[in-house]
Amino acid sequence: MIGSEMYAIRDMLLSCPPVYTLPGTWTKCNALIPHYNANPNITFGISVAVITTLLAGFGVYKAFFANKGLADPWDDHDD
Repeated sequence: MIGSEMYAIRDMLLSCPPVYTLPGTWTKCNALIPHYNANPNITFGISVAVITTLLAGFGVYKAFFANKGLADPWDDHDD
């Protein structure tokens, strides 16, 4: 069983739990951490762009900077 102090700490750290759980208490919430509701159509595109940029940056890093142990198999063959 959680003590009343733990409930107070939980409620302070969470974002106004009664707003989301109890009907009739949907009022303006002064949360400790304010939340932002963005348009899902825009955030999906931003997420894809960020992931693509990170993967491209990792590819450039591996191609030009972290390739010390790579060997060129074409140089090993005799012509």
